[in-house]
Amino acid sequence: MSSLRRPLLTNHNRCWIWGRNVVLETLRANRWPVIELLHSDRCDPGARAEAVGLAINRGLNVISVRDSEITKQCRSEDHQGLAARMPPFPYSNVTELLKVLSSNPVLVLLDRIQDSHNFGAIVRSAEVLGIDGVIVGTHEQASVNSQVARSSVGAVNYVPIAESIDLEVTVRELREQGFQIVGASDHAEQPIFETDFRKATLVLIGNEGRGIQPALQALCTQFVQIPMLGRVNSLNAAVSAGILFYEVLRQRRA
Repeated sequence: MSSLRRPLLTNHNRCWIWGRNVVLETLRANRWPVIELLHSDRCDPGARAEAVGLAINRGLNVISVRDSEITKQCRSEDHQGLAARMPPFPYSNVTELLKVLSSNPVLVLLDRIQDSHNFGAIVRSAEVLGIDGVIVGTHEQASVNSQVARSSVGAVNYVPIAESIDLEVTVRELREQGFQIVGASDHAEQPIFETDFRKATLVLIGNEGRGIQPALQALCTQFVQIPMLGRVNSLNAAVSAGILFYEVLRQRRA
């Protein structure tokens, strides 16, 4: 299965992550390597000591600066006195992901999720609720950047995120390996509560406005929907994903 690495990120919002929680989780996990750590007196002393200690132990460039310097680099004032300069996110590929999975895994494939906050929130829910991995494409898909890292509260460091250059090929190969392919759709008749998620499953979550693309819909073995009672007949991608992931967890724990 193929993957594609994006070029070096150059936009400030994509080169820096900031905020106590996301920077600390990134340093703790040591999956997404940090290039440089900035800290100021504004940072909570305990968090500052831990971040600096982790960075020094790994031989990173650690710089004590004025609070205004971190604001300048991040172009944001909500950094809590802690920021890290990052290289491109180290995506795995689908083959690498499959090698580390347990039996009957549940994976989620995101089809052209373009909003960084939605992407990060989905990854956060996936980590909290026990999803084994996330697969994304390279076309019309938000990349793992500062906004994604922050909205995931650092969960991008713990959930395997694999990149596929051809989602259709990936879905077809997973189906051939015995995965049921479950598409989330407002138009489906089968509720999530009547779907057996104890099997090896690939859940497809589509674009915020257009849903799952037709080529991937054709590969689904079933479609499911979240029953809704209100007048607003749809949920955004991140909220839907969280509800669906919780049902997966409920069934598997039962």
